[in-house]
Amino acid sequence: MSIALKIVKRVIVALFSLVIAAVIAVLMWRILSSGDPSSMKVISANDAIGEAYEAQGKELYMFRQDQRSITSGENNYSYFSVTNYVIIPDANQIQAVVRYNNSTLRHTAEDFGLSETPSREDNVYDVTVLVAIDLTPDVEEDNSGNDPESVRFVRCHGTLAATDTRNMYNYRRFVFELDDAELDISELMDSGTLLAVYTDIYYVGALDYEATPYGTLCLYDFKSENVRVELSRKDIKAIEAFGD
Repeated sequence: MSIALKIVKRVIVALFSLVIAAVIAVLMWRILSSGDPSSMKVISANDAIGEAYEAQGKELYMFRQDQRSITSGENNYSYFSVTNYVIIPDANQIQAVVRYNNSTLRHTAEDFGLSETPSREDNVYDVTVLVAIDLTPDVEEDNSGNDPESVRFVRCHGTLAATDTRNMYNYRRFVFELDDAELDISELMDSGTLLAVYTDIYYVGALDYEATPYGTLCLYDFKSENVRVELSRKDIKAIEAFGD
């Protein structure tokens, strides 16, 4: 093999190695940067949480379920994600983190014919939880339907507790006080009448709760297993600081 061919071979190998290294670096960056920022990982302390913590201490029961976390419909594929949430029966409360990236904002502009893309600093989406309640607990066959004679749907509005951004992602943490919707989640669970809890997301510029949501993700269904979530040290610190 001539010296020229050896040099060309070494250059090709070097370039190939650089391409592989670059791809790996990009993948690693995407993985490491895709996690929630620290502001989204700590529970939002409030009166209800404080009272429940005072009664239960570090054993305060919180849970979630292993549900689909990213929208996957044809019209909203990967638009929204619920990256973290907990249901806290003793506080009669749900806390959820909704994430969407900058491309979702661009899609929103296209989907609703907006003249410009909404700013990532704006609160572009209305987020609520929709609770499905079994009106005929002795009849299992109608639990998956939406007949008003068998299932009652109650919408609960939340409070925006925190906002943040990380790279191309935008985060919103919401607190849903079920007392505001005159619901008691412990009572519903104990009676076996809690069928499901959904997160509904609407564009604020076309808000119509009678219309199909822009995005929907299930947080709870009566057939899935509840997975306990332990209070972290940062959670405990935030709750105790709120009570001081």
